[in-house]
Amino acid sequence: MITWKLIFILAFTRFTTCQNGLGYKTPPMGWNPYNAFNTSFNDTLIRQHVNIIVNQGYLSAGYRYINLDDAWQASERKDNKLSFNSSKFPFGIKDLVDYVHKNGLLFGIYSDAGTQTCGGLPGSLDYEDIDAQTFVDWDVDYLKYDNCNEQRRPEQERYKKMSDAIKSVTAGKNKTIYYNICEWGTSNPWLWGPGVGHSWRTTPDINAFWPSIISIIDSQVRLTEYGGPERGWNDPDMLVLGFERIPYDEQVTHYAFWAALKAPLILGCDLRKVDDKIKALILNEDIISVNQDPLGLSICQVYYRTDNEISFDIWTGPLDDGYVAILFNRGIEPISITLDFKNHCRLDGTIEVYDLVNQRSNGNYANNYTALDIPKHCVEFIKLIGGNNIDDDRPCLNYS
Repeated sequence: MITWKLIFILAFTRFTTCQNGLGYKTPPMGWNPYNAFNTSFNDTLIRQHVNIIVNQGYLSAGYRYINLDDAWQASERKDNKLSFNSSKFPFGIKDLVDYVHKNGLLFGIYSDAGTQTCGGLPGSLDYEDIDAQTFVDWDVDYLKYDNCNEQRRPEQERYKKMSDAIKSVTAGKNKTIYYNICEWGTSNPWLWGPGVGHSWRTTPDINAFWPSIISIIDSQVRLTEYGGPERGWNDPDMLVLGFERIPYDEQVTHYAFWAALKAPLILGCDLRKVDDKIKALILNEDIISVNQDPLGLSICQVYYRTDNEISFDIWTGPLDDGYVAILFNRGIEPISITLDFKNHCRLDGTIEVYDLVNQRSNGNYANNYTALDIPKHCVEFIKLIGGNNIDDDRPCLNYS
């Protein structure tokens, strides 16, 4: 059993990724073009999405970062410095950063820890100090540091070298850069990432279909204790909300887990094509409030059952002002799932159950709550309000 002690949280501003002495207090939220456009993006597309994010409610909901992914670079360095693809970005990266900042957003960029980027362009091996200074000169706020073509150079060595470079060039300046370690979980970065980066990828790249989503959810079961505002954030990759080939119920499950796992919420869809139902889900302030909760603790798996007829999980976790639970139907037929307040949450007394997805109260309950007829691959995502803590232990299943 994992025992979690209460974490003292410094002053917190809702729906921002403010920084304290050890890291960022809440996971970042934003948008990255890669999942929808791969490498086919340019200055015009990015500015279109800046305008959508500012004017259609995404910024006010908390989505603040605009992150360029691979393929913004020129084919060669200039004077040993990273340079941009002038056909895609005719005004330069600094001009785009300024445009992002003028609209109240933050700017992120992709680079690489190996000798080349994933796109076959010059990477940053032995250029860490130069590249860190370039990012500061451009006023970059977020660095996604990838792991392509690493030439067997140890991950911890490479990622710490860039971390040290960032700390050096920002020392004494009113400037911070959020540092995402993106080596896909190959060297257990959740063990060494704290103090090096602010988040670390725990998985390979996500794909916009159910087998990828469920595989990533399963891979997080043993990692939930490692993230938090005093350490950094587990990153199971970007969101694939807004892709039509994923049924709505599966998108709900995907979003619920990423929010409650305290994962970074980085959208990857074409925001020009998001329908009203999915947009309402993305902008659901109750789901976002779980992700941005100041306590910063991930849910953990507290129960599972798998047999030929029924397959489901229960995940729970504390919030600053209550408790959160995911009742997850893994199967293909609708089922009902009962949450036991004492065994699954260490709570007793009368508790209000609030439906986070539909944003309504389901009433008050004592001892337990049963969610009826949860569809296949879907969840009931609920907040528990009131009641009393039995103890400070958490009922997480022990996989150590």
